Amino acid sequence: MQSDQITNSDFNSYFASNGSAPLAAKEKDSLGKLFEKYRDSTDEEDKTGVNGTMRYLQDLGLNLESAEILVPLEIVQAPALAEMSKDAFVEGWKAIGADTIPKQKAYVAGQLKQLSVDMALFKRVYRHTFICSREPGQKALPLENALVYWEMIFSEPGKPWITGTTNWTNLWIEFLKANWTKTVNKDMWNQTFEFFQKTMQDETLSFWSEDGAWPGVIDEFVANVKEKRGDLPDTMETD
Repeated sequence: MQSDQITNSDFNSYFASNGSAPLAAKEKDSLGKLFEKYRDSTDEEDKTGVNGTMRYLQDLGLNLESAEILVPLEIVQAPALAEMSKDAFVEGWKAIGADTIPKQKAYVAGQLKQLSVDMALFKRVYRHTFICSREPGQKALPLENALVYWEMIFSEPGKPWITGTTNWTNLWIEFLKANWTKTVNKDMWNQTFEFFQKTMQDETLSFWSEDGAWPGVIDEFVANVKEKRGDLPDTMETD
């Protein structure tokens, strides 16, 4: 994966416990101090920039070019890949009860092990990925960036979008590259997740109908897949 494909341009050069107990005021204060460790003097007040965010993710022991980073960014409700806010950082980790890097590292590691099997967790991370991967002030993702993130989150430690006979991620990306010229808005992003869930349960696409409420791009994708396989489930191709 080439980092220059990823949004939040300031981030491009880098793109490279005790889980239930609420924290007391002392621990909340320690979270604030921990956050300040990652805020540079040139950063906005109560925010980390690209350097601090990168250092933080590295201190958690994460692969910066994989879906691993998306888990803590969801926990702290990062508004961008290259940014964290102090309030959301403190509140996110306060709710979990992890006020030190070792505790946070252990918690994230546990979440990563569950990411591909806990669909509620995966859905939260998937949906927040759209939020933090947008450029400031933008409501949609350029297609090339959305493709990067779909490929990332539908790969381990995320949930591979693959069924017995079909690599859906490959088909989806191939189809969009050839047929989609628009940006990817929030509805398209979220509906792709719903379609992902359905196909993981039924790769024959028997759940789909022309009268359904799927976005037009998914209807066109289904038609494309059916044409490729001759509408015979046992001949579906794998890329």
